[in-house]
Amino acid sequence: MQTALRDYYRAFNQRANWVRNDLLYVNELEKYEQRLIDEWEHAFAAMEDDLSECIGVTEEEKIKEGRRLFSDIEKKDIRIRPKCQEAFVMRGSYHMLANQLKVGWHIDFYDRLKQLLNM
Repeated sequence: MQTALRDYYRAFNQRANWVRNDLLYVNELEKYEQRLIDEWEHAFAAMEDDLSECIGVTEEEKIKEGRRLFSDIEKKDIRIRPKCQEAFVMRGSYHMLANQLKVGWHIDFYDRLKQLLNM
């Protein structure tokens, strides 16, 4: 958890610095986030496929698979630019997307999100 908070903080500050100093192209952050979401969608769909083959999946198994998805995503190398080698940018950006409810790690993410939005 501590490393996730550190990545979030560092990515937030780095991205704010880029914006503040006008170092990004128009919509570059939005396009980058969409690439991250697209990669997450593929990984999430694979997790859904794996779990749909199982009968009677327990909450513990769902949590375990969500953690595996999170770990797999963190190991990817999706850069905003080829020369931006700081891995915290990608990892922290995923945390930002999760805070915005654009990505999630639990298999029931969409169902839980719908319940929250219907309240």
